[in-house]
Amino acid sequence: MLDPHQLDNYFNTTSQATSKNKLPESRYSRFVKLAKLALPSIAAVLIAVLLIFPSLKDNSKDFRLDITRPKKGELEKLHIENTVFYITDKDNKVNNFVALNIDETSPGSKLVKLTKPEGLLPLDDNRWVNIKAPVGFFNQKINLLELQKDIELFYSEGMNITTSSAFFDFNKSYSYGKKPIIGQGFLGKIKATGFNYSSSTHILTFTGPAHITINEESITK
Repeated sequence: MLDPHQLDNYFNTTSQATSKNKLPESRYSRFVKLAKLALPSIAAVLIAVLLIFPSLKDNSKDFRLDITRPKKGELEKLHIENTVFYITDKDNKVNNFVALNIDETSPGSKLVKLTKPEGLLPLDDNRWVNIKAPVGFFNQKINLLELQKDIELFYSEGMNITTSSAFFDFNKSYSYGKKPIIGQGFLGKIKATGFNYSSSTHILTFTGPAHITINEESITK
């Protein structure tokens, strides 16, 4: 005859053994799931490193960081980017300019360098001149603007003038240039060794020797 106590002990032992076997299986399944998630990420990182490392190795000699200490006084200089500024002449006419950069040549000098200045100069109620140049200098002490290199002047009545040097004295409402000029427009064509213009009298003078070709249509008008 079977002993009931022996049967109870048998089933208890079997259930404990089963639970012990299930525990490692549960841990193993979790490990497999984590491995499935982690391995693709690790593989992607390794592939990225293998792709990037050769380029870093090849370009290591070309990569240089150029750091220079600022010279004495440079931090005290005026520096402005993409700005508009206004200059008033003796007749209280306001001339507005834009510039890519404005840099003081030395601290407190009041002489500033203009990068790509472009301005609109009113002549009277209806006429104006647009000027632009690669570089210029404005002396705030004497209100003098100097433009250099490839200067372009466009007169509202229809004339373009190019030269390599031009000065605008706003204290005298007077502008002039001593370098050769080439102009063309509604009157015709002109070549001269310089020019001067007075905003007060509205008289433009071409200094000689000068060669002027006048269009027949402009004489008729």
